[in-house]
Amino acid sequence: MSEHSAVQAGMETITVIVVDDDITTVLKPWVDALDGCDGIEVVGQAGHAQAGLAAALETEPDVVLMDIHMPGMDAFWACEQIVQKTKGETRVLFFTGFPRDSYLDRCLAAGGIGMCSKHTETLENMCVAIRHVSRGEKYFSSELAKRLVEPEVDKPQSRLSTLQAREVEVLRKLSSGRTNRQISDELEIGLRSVEKAVSDLKRKLALKTTNELLIFAANEGILHPELSVHAQEPDRVENLPHAGERKY
Repeated sequence: MSEHSAVQAGMETITVIVVDDDITTVLKPWVDALDGCDGIEVVGQAGHAQAGLAAALETEPDVVLMDIHMPGMDAFWACEQIVQKTKGETRVLFFTGFPRDSYLDRCLAAGGIGMCSKHTETLENMCVAIRHVSRGEKYFSSELAKRLVEPEVDKPQSRLSTLQAREVEVLRKLSSGRTNRQISDELEIGLRSVEKAVSDLKRKLALKTTNELLIFAANEGILHPELSVHAQEPDRVENLPHAGERKY
């Protein structure tokens, strides 16, 4: 939609950069459709976080819509740089096909203003999300919001971040196939303490069965945290390449 049309509709045009490694393939029709939403203009596209950061610093859009799983620079570190260097004028909205509690915590810690699920959000809902975050309002897909504790407060946190260290230890042992008795022996705590920890885990994570706990632990990388998405050594900003495929 042109800026003139947006003005006619009584809206200011919201400028957006989309950062995703599928930007030129499966996402291209979706991005083209997003560019046609009322009051939204896609002014840049990038295939990885490093190029997205360079584009954001050059064009300073209202919103950067950023994927998480991409080759190269860590997306959360790129978000932190965008927020810092634009003094919060550019908002970062993550969207992902791998919803995790740990991603929500990293998003919020990096200064991200929301996260959407690729599984559940329609194009219309994504346009709504972009409008929300452009006004400085947090937005989380319902699939992700239910993972937050008190999502309406200024500084929400995920269910995972509410777990105590001992509870995470017990969950890790469960994930490795240990029985409650084996966990009791290995951690040198009473069997009742283990059983209480398992009960507290189910309550805090809003899960009903041990199998659900195991699935949660697998999705969050509890057993092998070293394999989770971690921040990588960033390149110096002044050495970043210019992002390709930008539209002005």
